[in-house]
Amino acid sequence: MGPLAPAKLDQVRALLASLPGDMARRLCAMAGKADPALGRLLSNSLADPDDLARERFFAPFAPLSGEPGSDRPAVSIAPIALLRTLWTWMGEDLAPEIAARAKAAALDPAAPDTPGQLDPDRAACARLMLEAFKRAEDDPRALKRLKTRLGVERFDEARDIAAMLRLAPVLRAALTGLAPVIDDPDDAQCALIRDRYETAAAADADAGPWVLLLIMARFSRPWRILRVFERLTHRDDDLLVASTDMAVIGDVLLRDAAHHLAGFRAAPRTEDPARAGAAALTAFAAITIGMSREIGIRKDGPWGKRIMDLRARASEQMTAIHEASRRAVGRVLPEAGKGRRSYAPPREDDVEQAKAHCLFLALTRDDAGRAAVGSAHNGLIAELAAAFEHAGQGALDALRSDDAQLREAGQIRLHQIAGLMQAVGQGEAAGVLLRRGAAALAA
Repeated sequence: MGPLAPAKLDQVRALLASLPGDMARRLCAMAGKADPALGRLLSNSLADPDDLARERFFAPFAPLSGEPGSDRPAVSIAPIALLRTLWTWMGEDLAPEIAARAKAAALDPAAPDTPGQLDPDRAACARLMLEAFKRAEDDPRALKRLKTRLGVERFDEARDIAAMLRLAPVLRAALTGLAPVIDDPDDAQCALIRDRYETAAAADADAGPWVLLLIMARFSRPWRILRVFERLTHRDDDLLVASTDMAVIGDVLLRDAAHHLAGFRAAPRTEDPARAGAAALTAFAAITIGMSREIGIRKDGPWGKRIMDLRARASEQMTAIHEASRRAVGRVLPEAGKGRRSYAPPREDDVEQAKAHCLFLALTRDDAGRAAVGSAHNGLIAELAAAFEHAGQGALDALRSDDAQLREAGQIRLHQIAGLMQAVGQGEAAGVLLRRGAAALAA
């Protein structure tokens, strides 16, 4: 089966687009089992041709093409937005014939996706990119135009992409046969990674760091790649490791830690940010503690100093969140008055924010110690528990009142307080409070 005419391809795409649900995907899978070429044709028709060609061309380092900001730096070394811009530049100016061949190969159902098929064009494209950067740097006007065209301030990331394009065959060989997901590498896996690294570095002196980064992208706990370092350096601390070309791994891990640190920089106002912030703190703690445990990082070493600085910043951020949590909860708890409590309903936004704070505190309880605020964190939760108990008793008193309006306000307040207690991890106590409230109403 050869390539279809553009008009025929458009008809196939229109047909697939008209199918409901995931029927098109299931149809492609069934067709692929019966006829691989037909399956490829149909699958290719589901994708935008340019996207399909671009993804195949940059496939050797796809695990590193995340979204900066939302994805951690270790997997955003070749940003997807920059890859899209480079691909457009290739097709329009830099290497239109290379882009055309890549697109034809991606759309030809008779041509299997042979991994190394595009390697010569990848190497040629890398060379053209570097030559274009060099020419531009010798001409201020051309430099400004090219930076504007690519949407960059510097060519560093684009040069990294060019390096990985040129190294595609070496990188592929280093990754072939490795587990797609590496959880807890044993001695055999560490030895295999060491051998792949050394073979790649011997084949091309520039390949070593890229091989390690691509392998690290397969680790469920990325810092565990540091276990391989002892086999590579015959040292188990960061004084020697940080002076080798593997220092890039430690630097990227520390940038990941800084990325997660930013994830709990602000106090949460709603549930989703609270959960995201707690996940960021967990990830931050895992990296900083994990790095130290894997190779015994010294506090006076280059990585150790950066970890200590990150932990100090984490402590400052958590302290600020603690204070914000006190204020947020204080805005929604009833205030004591002389002989009578005020039950003016708090703003719904204030209640939601207080619950978000409580949820964050509960979710981060286990990791607060790793941010050097464990004692303060537990103290705050105990403080809030006492405040909830006091406020809950006030709501129960209101439920026993002869004033119907006060009883109604007390019932609303009781459920709000129980919600805060549940959010902070006191579900059992919240249940007891609600049962006591039901008994008070029935009395």
